[in-house]
Order: sequence, then C-alpha cells, then structure tokens
Amino acid sequence: MSNTNGYKTKQREAILNYLVENKNSHVTVGKISDFLEGTGNHVGVTTIYRHLDKLLEQGLVKKYTVDGTTSACFQYSGDEEKCNCHYHLKCEKCGKLIHMNCSRISELCSHIMRSHGFAVDLCRTVFYGVCQDCKEKTEVN
Repeated sequence: MSNTNGYKTKQREAILNYLVENKNSHVTVGKISDFLEGTGNHVGVTTIYRHLDKLLEQGLVKKYTVDGTTSACFQYSGDEEKCNCHYHLKCEKCGKLIHMNCSRISELCSHIMRSHGFAVDLCRTVFYGVCQDCKEKTEVN
C-alpha cells in the first residue's frame, strides 16, 4: 500500500514540477499528459485531474476557463494571491502568458462598473495578441 502512495506522490511531484517550470503559461491536461508520457511516466488523464484538483484546493494552482469550448488551463501560482488581481495577456504565437499589473486596470474596472454596471472577472479576462518577442521576430523576417 505504501508503494502506491509513493507512486502517487511521484506523480503529483512530476505534475507540480512541470507546472512550476511552465509557470508563465497556461497548460492543459493534454500538455501535462504529453510531457509525462515523454519522460516515460504514463499517468492517466483522470489521475492528472485528481492531482490538479488537490493542487487547486491547496492554492498552488489556478484554473482558467476562457470560454465554454476550449479545455480548461492550469497555471502554477504558488502562494501568489496577486494572480487574482490582474488581466492576462496571451501570445497567440508562442503561448506565453503575461500577468499585466497596471494601475489603469483598476481604473478600467471601475469605469466599466460605474458606467456600464458590469463587474469584470479578472481571473477569466485574457487579451490575445502577439508578445513583444514574437513581434520582433516577425519584423526581422
């Protein structure tokens, strides 16, 4: 029985390590599964979800659902509560996720609430575009 628990601990550790290494990206369960498979660790999707649920409960991971048609994404957040307080910018070329901390965000949210009676959900608000690095690469080519 302890071998099973140790194996599950190794799975959790591998998943958490992958999330930490990719903390600037939103990753899907499919990406996690592909990574684990590539390292010789076959972990079922159900098991990955179970570990992610535990990491969510512990506050180590955040879950993002951008729309109802794409898979949920996960991101390591550690104990960073600040991740709830900003918009995300997602590069459509490289997938990089940028946490946008800007004083104008609170001004914009206040304006939207005051003038339009709408409270913006910062956890689910993602602006899509092209990051500076990818833009520069495109300009060079």
